[in-house]
Amino acid sequence: MKNNTEQPVSTTSHTFRRIPVIVALVLFALATSAFLSRVVLEYSTPRVVAFDMKKTLDSFMDSVSQKQLTEAQSKALSDRFNDALEKSLAEYQQQHHVVILVSPAVVQGAPDVTRNIQHDIARRMKGEQ
Repeated sequence: MKNNTEQPVSTTSHTFRRIPVIVALVLFALATSAFLSRVVLEYSTPRVVAFDMKKTLDSFMDSVSQKQLTEAQSKALSDRFNDALEKSLAEYQQQHHVVILVSPAVVQGAPDVTRNIQHDIARRMKGEQ
């Protein structure tokens, strides 16, 4: 009879030894799930960046006003600038996986990418001449 009473105690203690292992596995699964969710959200959610459209347009208008251009030349240059601006914004947005907002729409916290886009516009304008 002694052996029969010891066996259930052994099974019970064996079951109690499994509980920490099961808890550890559940916690590991939850931690892994949380980590993977964060990684997926971080890479799939676009960041918000700011672009100063007014400053860019004012700079272009200032440079155009200093040149002696006919109305047709001025219109052609404006069309090229507009095309370069649209392509630069679209390319930057696609390459960097961002949403571009104009600067007045952003209160704070979004990085300003105005210079990067202005440089790309200038590069496109020089390449098309």
